[in-house]
Amino acid sequence: MLEAVDISKKYFDRSSGKQRSVLQNCSLQIQAGEAVGLMGTSGCGKSTLARVLLRLQPCDAGQIIFQTQDITLLPQKKLQTFRRNVQFISQRPENFFDPLLKLRQSLLEPLKIFSLSAADAELESILATVKLNPALLDRYPHQVSGGEIQRLSIARALLLKPKLLILDEPTSMLDVSVQAQILQLLQSIRQQEQMAFLFISHDNAIINHMCDRTITMSDGKINH
Repeated sequence: MLEAVDISKKYFDRSSGKQRSVLQNCSLQIQAGEAVGLMGTSGCGKSTLARVLLRLQPCDAGQIIFQTQDITLLPQKKLQTFRRNVQFISQRPENFFDPLLKLRQSLLEPLKIFSLSAADAELESILATVKLNPALLDRYPHQVSGGEIQRLSIARALLLKPKLLILDEPTSMLDVSVQAQILQLLQSIRQQEQMAFLFISHDNAIINHMCDRTITMSDGKINH
C-alpha cells in the first residue's frame, strides 16, 4: 500500500552552519490492513519520516510509493486521492483545530476540501464510534479535554474513510486512563474498518499491544 524507498533528508543546522542528516536511506513497507510500529528514542527521525511519508515535507532523495504510484514529486493538486486515503493523527491534535471555530465546523472541514458530504446519521454514527456526545460539537476547542479533542481528530479522519492512519505518538500527551481508552478505540476501529496503521511511539508496550510487527530507528536510520 505505502512504501518508502531509500528516503534521505538533511536539515541546515544553524548552530554549526552545516547540513545535518536526519534520515539516511530509510525504507519501509506497509501492507493493506497491516499495523506497523515505528519505534526509537526522541530525535531519531521518526516524526520527520512521518512528515515525509505524508508529503508534508520533501525528501532530498528516495521514493514514496502509494498503491503502486510514485508520489514523491507529484504536484499538490494531484495528491487528492492520497490525502484522502492517508490520514494523520498527531500527539498535538489541538494544533489542527481552529480555536475560533466551533468543533462541528472543524470536524466537517475536510469533507468540504474533498467536495464530500455526510448525512447527520453518518456523523452521529462516527461520533458514537469514538464515544462522543454530538452536543460537544457546539463547543470550541478550549472547552473540551485532551482526550475529547483526540477522539475528535480520529472522528474527522474517519469521515474520509481512509485506508491508512499515520499516528505520531497519539496518546503521549494524555493521562494513563485516557491513553488506555484511546488505544482501545483505535484497536477497535482498525478491526472494524480493516485499516492499516503506521503507529509511531517510543513505548515498547504500546507498540507490542497495537502492532503486527515493529521497525526500529536510531540516528536517522532504520535498523534491519
